[in-house]
Amino acid sequence: MFENVGTYLQMLADEKDISIDLLKEVISSTIILALKKKYGNDTNFHINFDEKNNPTIYRAVIVVENVEDEKKEISLEEAKKLDGDINLGDEVLILVDQMEEFGRIESNVARTTFFQKISELEKNIIYNEFKRRENQIVNGYFQRENRGNIYVNLGKTEGVLLKKDQSPREHYSVGDRIRAYIYRVENDRSGHPTIYLTRSKGDFIKKLFELEIPEIADGTIEIKNIVRQPGLKIKMSVVSNKPEVDPVGACIGQKGIRIQSIIKEIEGEKIDVVKWSKDIREYIAEAIAPAKPIRIIITEPEDKEAMIIIPDEQLTLALGKSGYNVKLASQLTGYNFDLKTETDIKENPELLKDLVPLSQIFADSSEEAGEMEEIVQEESGELSSNLYSLSGIDKEVIETLINNNINSIEELYRMSAEEIIEKTNLDKEIVDNIINTLKEIVTVVESDEEGYETTEEVVEEIEVYECPNCGSTITEDMTKCPKCGVELSFE
Repeated sequence: MFENVGTYLQMLADEKDISIDLLKEVISSTIILALKKKYGNDTNFHINFDEKNNPTIYRAVIVVENVEDEKKEISLEEAKKLDGDINLGDEVLILVDQMEEFGRIESNVARTTFFQKISELEKNIIYNEFKRRENQIVNGYFQRENRGNIYVNLGKTEGVLLKKDQSPREHYSVGDRIRAYIYRVENDRSGHPTIYLTRSKGDFIKKLFELEIPEIADGTIEIKNIVRQPGLKIKMSVVSNKPEVDPVGACIGQKGIRIQSIIKEIEGEKIDVVKWSKDIREYIAEAIAPAKPIRIIITEPEDKEAMIIIPDEQLTLALGKSGYNVKLASQLTGYNFDLKTETDIKENPELLKDLVPLSQIFADSSEEAGEMEEIVQEESGELSSNLYSLSGIDKEVIETLINNNINSIEELYRMSAEEIIEKTNLDKEIVDNIINTLKEIVTVVESDEEGYETTEEVVEEIEVYECPNCGSTITEDMTKCPKCGVELSFE
């Protein structure tokens, strides 16, 4: 029965890529299991293989004086015929006649068991091999499709590309090459290994870059994050661990030559490679590209919320197709965005209340700044007037000044105490406090525009005195006390 087993085992080893030694173990356990069905589980067998890998089977029996079980025992007299030096209690190996011992039942048991064990061995080999290849890219061929799921021929087995793991841009026919990323390997209920593939996850894109860009493979450039809307757009942030290496340039290559092979692999899907930065404002500005924001304001640092102000004409760029540019930028940075245009801010200056002066947002254009100052003055005195910068003066007092058309420190400084009282009806004590505060004020006007020098304008300090007659506040430019009318002289 087992004359040509060695030849068969060699053929099977080549076909299944299983070692001969493993197959010998399988055939040995199969033969022993079949024989124990006949002799009993407590009977021992030994199997030896010759140089051609054909098995020889022996049954182990114990030498006894009186034989009670012929399947397990042999008399000393019979044992002496086999080996003259044998003694009571020794184990003797008796050659099993394969033709005699293996009837139809034993042969069927051996055959069924053998193929079951080979199947289990093959499953384990496939599972272990592909489990080691998790998080790697494999090449296969389109084999079949079932309910939107694609089954890929991987050689020894097949992998499954679920519908959610496919890109809408891609369509396959039988025999088409498919390159995919193994993200999970597990056994199903029957113990068969299932290899889950993807072409939609960010890990697939990351692995493509590692294969195509040497600087990423060797760790010079680090991929910080990848987000993707399959079929539409990919955003990836990178940083260089060497100052002399431009991370974005290295990924894209001269004239885009490096990134083209990756774009071709994903059927022309757009990839935005942006520079990662520790400064979240810079990072957000890079992420929202191709739009160029005017200002980025972190409104809620703990909740990771930011307001992005952009020019009106760049709203479409910022949003992107179906709004996915701003959505992906938000996912890339981890911040929730409140996207506003210039017009939004001009029409609703209260949006920036307590966040930043509106005039600072449009500082790139003096004309815009001027327009915004006018809007601010009309819409919100608190946002426009520099009176609020006066320390030591209550907010209610400043609002009284503004409500009476005193809108700036400079305007207030040019007024006498009596003029302020007359115009605002504020108490003399409050006005005196304002005057004393103004004495310490120095206004600096700066311009850092290219081609202009920074200049400073200092408001000349004016001495304040008391009228010798009534005690009212007077200054050196007065000839009469505005309250009691006494003539004044400052010689």
